[in-house]
Amino acid sequence: MPAPQPPAPAGLPLLGNGPSFIRDAMGTLWRAHDELGPVFSLKLGPKRMVVITGPADAQGVVNLPESTLSLRSVYRWVIPMFGEVLQAAPYEDYVDQREMMLPALRAKNLPNYLVSMVHETDEWLASLGDTGVFDATRGLERLSMSIAVRSFLGEDFLRRSGDYFWRQYVDLAEGMEILLPPKLPLPRLIRRDRARDRLFTLLLPKTAEARIEPDPERYGFLAHLVSGRYADGTPVTDEEVVGLILSLVFAAYETTAAQLAWALVLLLQHPDQLKQVVNEVDDAPALPTPGSLHALRRLQWNLREAERLRPITTMLWRYTEKAYKVGGYSVPAGWFTVLCPPITHRSPEVFDSPGEYDPDRFSPDRDPSGRAAATLINLGGGQHRCLGARFAESEMKVVLSMLLRSYSLSLVEADPPPSKKMGISRPASPCLVAYQRREPADPRVTEWLP
Repeated sequence: MPAPQPPAPAGLPLLGNGPSFIRDAMGTLWRAHDELGPVFSLKLGPKRMVVITGPADAQGVVNLPESTLSLRSVYRWVIPMFGEVLQAAPYEDYVDQREMMLPALRAKNLPNYLVSMVHETDEWLASLGDTGVFDATRGLERLSMSIAVRSFLGEDFLRRSGDYFWRQYVDLAEGMEILLPPKLPLPRLIRRDRARDRLFTLLLPKTAEARIEPDPERYGFLAHLVSGRYADGTPVTDEEVVGLILSLVFAAYETTAAQLAWALVLLLQHPDQLKQVVNEVDDAPALPTPGSLHALRRLQWNLREAERLRPITTMLWRYTEKAYKVGGYSVPAGWFTVLCPPITHRSPEVFDSPGEYDPDRFSPDRDPSGRAAATLINLGGGQHRCLGARFAESEMKVVLSMLLRSYSLSLVEADPPPSKKMGISRPASPCLVAYQRREPADPRVTEWLP
């Protein structure tokens, strides 16, 4: 007998589970998971989606080839923001574009990016003063934006155009639209299109300059991209370079800031872990280096646990080009395939007491094979795993280590709620953190930088 299709929970006539999913996507997924198990489906009007939550099945599916599960068909929302780049590009171009970016993201270039991370974090800390309150969500977003712009476009661009870039980019990001037609005349979509035009107008001359003098110290990551070529020898166009830079900024600013905010919230909610991390940070050199960041093992376990309990990616979408089997079921072509990190990361198959905050579960003593860390799918996997994962982890370590070394911190609200906005999971703003400078205060670390 042929394998059955994945079961679906009861829904409304014609609309199926669509209204419930639009109203409360994660609640709908959790209820279906609890009722039907680790592989189930939803009916979204005429569309169908399979949701895969078991760790082993999720790892198998994330490694299926593009010919079976396609990214491009579900990333059309990228085009109004950045153009046909990366996931929205034809698959062969997508592969080539990733290859163009890889050299600049390798470990040997990390010291250059660390300078940007340390400088901008130091500037932000200096702006806080001795005591007060900051919004972790918005404050870390702005800091991450400054780090991304300086790393990808250079310090000179940040100082001259950073504020303008930030204002336009906020409008661009607010126009991210996954469900509605991209050309609807909604105010936020009109602002998105206007901001995109302004950002391209700003960056295209910068790209032309970098082609003439591709100096990474002056132009950051942009200097690496302008020399990129496709497999057939065709050079990457200026418009594609700008689209790639804007998409990188989006990932570095939106996703890193959100995960950083959740990591800080969870640390402040668990004083015992916070004390151990602060002790580790205090024993490390004040000026971060690749080696000293690598040695912050307890901080890294806490970041892993934040990624597990509060993954910023709630759903990973693919379009099913070819039928495949998973968990004893057959998934037909034409369905969406969805992975769900918040459910997969709480699987009792891998994680004891999965609802508890327990960073030591990632320690070598508890997880010598690294299975726990390998189960995390927040950053994708296989050929689509996030290229900037090392960059993002380094940034989070720099920001948290410098912040904790400088201040005693506490949450104003004991349990900040998540934002209700679709897309990236982040603490709802304002997520207020009270701070008081620790004594004695360290000198500003940028005084020691070359």
